[in-house]
Amino acid sequence: METLAEKYRSLQLSSLNSMKSYTCMLLTNTPKVHGTGVFIQIQNHYFLISAAHVFDNYEELFIPLSQNYEIIKAGGEIFHINKVIREKDGVDITVMKLDDQCVPHLLRTYNFLQADDLAINHIFQSEEYYTFLGYPTTKSKILYKSDIFDSTSFFHFTTPKSKDDDYSKINRNPAVNVITSYNRKLSFNHKKMMFGTGPDLHGISGCGLWFTDPLDIFTGIVKPKLTAIMTDWPIKNRGIIIGTRIDIITGIIRKYLNVDFPESRIVRIN
Repeated sequence: METLAEKYRSLQLSSLNSMKSYTCMLLTNTPKVHGTGVFIQIQNHYFLISAAHVFDNYEELFIPLSQNYEIIKAGGEIFHINKVIREKDGVDITVMKLDDQCVPHLLRTYNFLQADDLAINHIFQSEEYYTFLGYPTTKSKILYKSDIFDSTSFFHFTTPKSKDDDYSKINRNPAVNVITSYNRKLSFNHKKMMFGTGPDLHGISGCGLWFTDPLDIFTGIVKPKLTAIMTDWPIKNRGIIIGTRIDIITGIIRKYLNVDFPESRIVRIN
């Protein structure tokens, strides 16, 4: 008989396909993943969210559409808080409001998160209730003796940091950011169903940090909530990965598009 811990791990694993359906690779002309993005829909507006540094040269980015190697350039209007020296950008988020030309094509391959999938006002818990999932550069390549591009997603079960000192010593704000663990030597391999060594996280910028509610064990609902977009894997500490709360993203959308959406009680965009 499964323990509650085993049932919860099974719930997390069963949530992965849902997470992947909202997540895309962002590619350039090089045979490596450049970054990761997440799709959101609020009312009749469709958005692609990623790290701002991934979008610095967004004209060069394209998104794979299907197993038949179709691609599309994402078109639309870009919003972010401000353009600063990237190393000092504690937000590092870009919101692209997708235009009507590309949305129907994207909907053939991807799902878009709805408003109730976004965990604004989330109180992070110091438990392994969280998963980040994206597309590391090191897990993408051109297959040997072919022109076929191949890439594999990577996920990691992770525990957020809760102490103020964890944030202050790297000049981050817990109302804006989340710092969470990356134990590279203890990464779960879904195919082998065992723990092993994980990859470098370059290319994973722009991926989501998802909360799987333990109470969903009892409801049988598989509904991970998006809490943050991951933006930074610090050179000085490879044991953590940093993200920006979803509250910042919904705040940007509220500010620029005047969308009727609940306001965050944690942080406000001026």
